[in-house]
Amino acid sequence: MLLVKFRPRSKLVAKTTLVPRPKFPVIDAHNHLGDPFGGGWDKKPFSDLLSQLDEAGVASYVDLDGGWGEEILNTHLDLFKAKAPERFHIFGGVDWSKWVELGDKFPEWAAGRLKIQKERGDEGIKIWKPFGLHVHDHL
Repeated sequence: MLLVKFRPRSKLVAKTTLVPRPKFPVIDAHNHLGDPFGGGWDKKPFSDLLSQLDEAGVASYVDLDGGWGEEILNTHLDLFKAKAPERFHIFGGVDWSKWVELGDKFPEWAAGRLKIQKERGDEGIKIWKPFGLHVHDHL
């Protein structure tokens, strides 16, 4: 049995450029603040989140957790958007699993949900992967 004691060592020499901060303000355009998809920031001090965003140079943050319905959306609007409205952008969405249950009434129901979310303060729509993978109309 042959044992390899030495591994090849790279001879590559390249210039290293450290970038301690971004040159321009960062927009985090796709992230999740809450559990189970994100960092659980809905249960941590808001000041800690702001400190980490400041340190990373993140000026604007898009949270996509509200796409499961109004409960999460309303919580995130209250926890994040209300405290820093220019910095946080919370997206809503619809429960696509209702399509089978509601049939032809689904489009009107979904439009109503989105209208309510918009009035509450959401700024966009998150369409989750199940829409393209598992959701079928009632036909």
